Amino acid sequence: MGSADECHECRAIAQDLRDAYADAWACSDQAVRDAWLATRKMIGGTEEDAQRAEELLKALPPAARYGARIPQWLSPDNPKYREALLNMFLHFARTGHRVPSPDFPW
Repeated sequence: MGSADECHECRAIAQDLRDAYADAWACSDQAVRDAWLATRKMIGGTEEDAQRAEELLKALPPAARYGARIPQWLSPDNPKYREALLNMFLHFARTGHRVPSPDFPW
């Protein structure tokens, strides 16, 4: 059994995860993208990054009111994302390989 770095199935699963996230990103509106990016930057960022993220997140309506704007990949109803996760978990159960975190498009 090879390592996860050498495993073609790990690489294929990581690509499937990347594709599912990229699709969700492309379908998200700009307000959701801005808040997501600011929140990511806030992690390990500066105090100014945290303040910017808080301001952008405040501008979004509560989730219950903007359901159509929530990226579909956040929903368990997204079959592409759900299938990629299932494949990742099954592959780990069979091989013990941890699929490397994919590089996301943002």
